Amino acid sequence: MARRYARKTGQRQQSERELTIRADFHDPPDLDKLSELLIRMALQQSGSCRSGDATRPKRSRASAGSSS
Repeated sequence: MARRYARKTGQRQQSERELTIRADFHDPPDLDKLSELLIRMALQQSGSCRSGDATRPKRSRASAGSSS
């Protein structure tokens, strides 16, 4: 015997939903702090990339080219 369809969630179909848009006004961001943070992050990232390259051992051409 087949069961009757019973909805198992309380969600409404998209056509039944009522959508509203609300604007929340916040204080404007502190551009000085944001720019300083961006500069610090960029300098930190570039410094870590440089230090990573310096500590990495370089392979010699002879061992990199041989495949046996």
